[in-house]
Amino acid sequence: MFIKALLVALFASFSWACEYAMWTVQMQPFVAGSIVGLILGDWQTGVIISATIQLIYMGQIQVGGVTAYDFTFAGYIAPAIAIVAHMEPNVAVSVAIAVGSIGLVSNNLYMSINAAFVHMADKYVEKGETKNLWIYNWLLPLFSSTILYGIPAFVAVYWGGEYLETFMAALPAWVDGGLAVTGMLLPALGIGMMFRAVYNKKFVAFALLGYILAGYFGLSIIGTAMFAVACVLIYWNMMSSKEAK
Repeated sequence: MFIKALLVALFASFSWACEYAMWTVQMQPFVAGSIVGLILGDWQTGVIISATIQLIYMGQIQVGGVTAYDFTFAGYIAPAIAIVAHMEPNVAVSVAIAVGSIGLVSNNLYMSINAAFVHMADKYVEKGETKNLWIYNWLLPLFSSTILYGIPAFVAVYWGGEYLETFMAALPAWVDGGLAVTGMLLPALGIGMMFRAVYNKKFVAFALLGYILAGYFGLSIIGTAMFAVACVLIYWNMMSSKEAK
């Protein structure tokens, strides 16, 4: 477990670099949590848990760099805690909300500390000495990321899982049930936020079709996704033909 905890800690420490390297997905909880599951030797559980967590944040947007959660804590550390503590996905969602909110403290500290590094680098820029800029742009931010993200990730995986699993087992049934119900409601809230952001009355029928296929006909997620792709292609071809005419 020590090696796995260390690898997860390194992955969390480099979360800021992963965000820049994969800007198109910004290392969202689904991507990061799936990789964490792979590191911990249970990629399937990692995918299921991280996909459930992702549903909560589908409608979340960053305004001026300000967000309602810390994506490293919610996407890296929360799935790791859920996997090592053998949580159900519904319960893991509730834990992810709490962990992601706590992580905002680290997020604010990280941005504040790194802002100081930028001003340190300004002195070298004014003198035209650019060879040492990597220290302030890469090395020192990595150090602060290791302190604020890597160490909590290591502690959560190496020690937190065992104690949290014992704690969860000791909870009364009504508390455990409440967490599960909350975990089922939160993804629906995330989907609702996403719909509010991208709502268009022309596409409501497609959303209803997907809901009917998945909810009433029991179509699998992959099948529903393929149906959605087919709808997109049909709509795109119809609009292309209309524009051509």
